[in-house]
Amino acid sequence: MSMLRRVIVGAAVCLLATAPAGAASEAAESASEKPPVQVLGEVPMRPEVQDLSGVRGWRVNGDEITVEDVRDAAVRDHGPYILHDMVCVLLLEQEAKRRGITVTDEEIDAKLKALLEAEGVSTQPALDRYLRARRVTPAWLREKARGYLLMEKVLSDQVYISDRDVERFFNQYRDFYRRGDTVSFRIISVPTEKAAQDALAALRAGRSFETVAKECAPPENQAVAGQLHEYERGRGPGLAPELEAAIFSAPLNQVVGPIKANDFYHLVRVEKKIDAHQFTLDEVREQIRSQLRTQKLEQEVWPRWIAQHLKDAKIEVLRGG
Repeated sequence: MSMLRRVIVGAAVCLLATAPAGAASEAAESASEKPPVQVLGEVPMRPEVQDLSGVRGWRVNGDEITVEDVRDAAVRDHGPYILHDMVCVLLLEQEAKRRGITVTDEEIDAKLKALLEAEGVSTQPALDRYLRARRVTPAWLREKARGYLLMEKVLSDQVYISDRDVERFFNQYRDFYRRGDTVSFRIISVPTEKAAQDALAALRAGRSFETVAKECAPPENQAVAGQLHEYERGRGPGLAPELEAAIFSAPLNQVVGPIKANDFYHLVRVEKKIDAHQFTLDEVREQIRSQLRTQKLEQEVWPRWIAQHLKDAKIEVLRGG
């Protein structure tokens, strides 16, 4: 299970970052962080307001909003924080330029993909929800991934993790490096037994599990219906006892059910089973080293570096014409 990502590195610059090391990525439990602005419900953004480039303004039922209105509101409400972040990024850019350090588009693509997948964002609808919750655009997200990569490259020579550091961390958190029995499965959940029997008949007639799952799912769940789920016994939110028992006892690649649980009827197909396992230090050594490097970079090296460069920077306030 992936560690959640943070949007703020230290208290200095807005860059995508990994949460501090506290457990193996396979074994750590997820914890939600509230975004600065909570979005209740799914309210799609009108396409007319998504692109500001080359636009003078908008007329809404006869009343006009200009680009200047938007800019004034953004500067008034968020300007000092955005400016602070921009100053920090500019100092980082200047140091990278001085040392000939660059970031390629391919590196940005790979970093962004890894960061989003670690947060469980693997589909376009999930990405849309992620961006809406944070009130940001894909371009913003990409720029933050670029900035984080640049920070890693500029400061990498200041981050060292010894074998002793890794061993100490493993011994302290050994229990986190234990994986329980795990299954990978697909599920169809419907409100009535008849609907479950109808879905089962469709599967027995040769229709694919994913197709039937999408047909049975409500519109808001269409994008994820029939997807493969991974469940570890005793880790994270538990399944209903009847459903958990059925999933762990089900033969591979056979449809089981209907199973009644939580007022729904479920059909499941288990595609993979993995026995419980205690990871050894050698198995997770480099994973721990990477986590500790990230933690040291974000919590020690970057705050110290940017604080010193902010102190030494020549910042002039330009006023008037």
